[in-house]
Amino acid sequence: SALGVERALDIATASPRIASIGLGEADLRSDLGVADDAGLTWARSRVIVAARAARLAPPAMSAYANVRDLDGLAASCRAGRALGFRGRTAIHPVQLETIRTAFLPTREEVSRAREVISRVAGATAAGVGAIALPDGTFLDVAMVEQARTVLSLVD
Repeated sequence: SALGVERALDIATASPRIASIGLGEADLRSDLGVADDAGLTWARSRVIVAARAARLAPPAMSAYANVRDLDGLAASCRAGRALGFRGRTAIHPVQLETIRTAFLPTREEVSRAREVISRVAGATAAGVGAIALPDGTFLDVAMVEQARTVLSLVD
């Protein structure tokens, strides 16, 4: 519900036994009167921020209701992944491969993550404090942590 979204951080921090939080998107669509994913973007982001602020695992997206629309499912998963979701629930086995593919890192992401880790290790060994990738991107601790997260998804 709208109230649940407003209280997402309170819910996320209500007990140390909470592992993560998520949205009941069909219920929220009804409560808000929205018909498509665009109307859920802010609420999705709010739940992701609340989960991470509470130091919980990144949430999984709610199920995609149309089991025959795998292209729509893939697009929705890509949008959710871009917001910070790390997976999605499924309501039918036919959806599983589409979800898996959408949330696993791409070859390019894995390659870049490996390059980040390698460059940081090399710079550390050489005693260099500031390093950049060949494309000019300077690396910091947050980028290294993100690279480690990408690699953990493929290991």
